[in-house]
Amino acid sequence: MEHLDTFLSRWSKAGGTERANYQLFLTELCSLLGIPLPEPAGDDTRDNAYVFERRVIINQPDGSSNNGFIDLYKRGSFVLEAKQTGRALDSSGWDKAMLKAHNQADQYARALPADE
Repeated sequence: MEHLDTFLSRWSKAGGTERANYQLFLTELCSLLGIPLPEPAGDDTRDNAYVFERRVIINQPDGSSNNGFIDLYKRGSFVLEAKQTGRALDSSGWDKAMLKAHNQADQYARALPADE
């Protein structure tokens, strides 16, 4: 319980940007929960089964494509899109940010190869 209190105290004071904090936050959360930590990413995305910033190719309706990056990906388990909104829970701003994150994660999941 002490570890949980320390974790909550540490992160309740965080005010930096999403990009500055999410990997450290999620790594510490994994440690707190006693689950494996994400692995270092490699150049070949087929080898990246549990990594931060998993690259996906997003095909656009006009035939072009661009890269997207899943904040945290675990093959066969989840796609996680981190958001730091600066908004209060249950506010319309928070709800809009979470809906945007959900839509982004859905787009990334659909861009993964079919066998993933």
